[in-house]
Amino acid sequence: MTVPIDRTPRIGKAASNEARKAIATTANALSITLLVTLWLQPMLSGRAAGFAGPGALAGFIALQALAHYVLNRVED
Repeated sequence: MTVPIDRTPRIGKAASNEARKAIATTANALSITLLVTLWLQPMLSGRAAGFAGPGALAGFIALQALAHYVLNRVED
């Protein structure tokens, strides 16, 4: 029995780096959006953020950590 040949080309280093940067950019944008809409906007308008405030802060930290993790994997 023969093994079928995989003819799909391997992803290159440059393409892999660009995909990582796109993921990190998306995580960064989402983290800032969470922080502004769920924590900063209610605070500046004088309304209490309630449980959304700490949740937004936790989401911001988690998404920033994800962005830093992904960017540390970018190859030179």
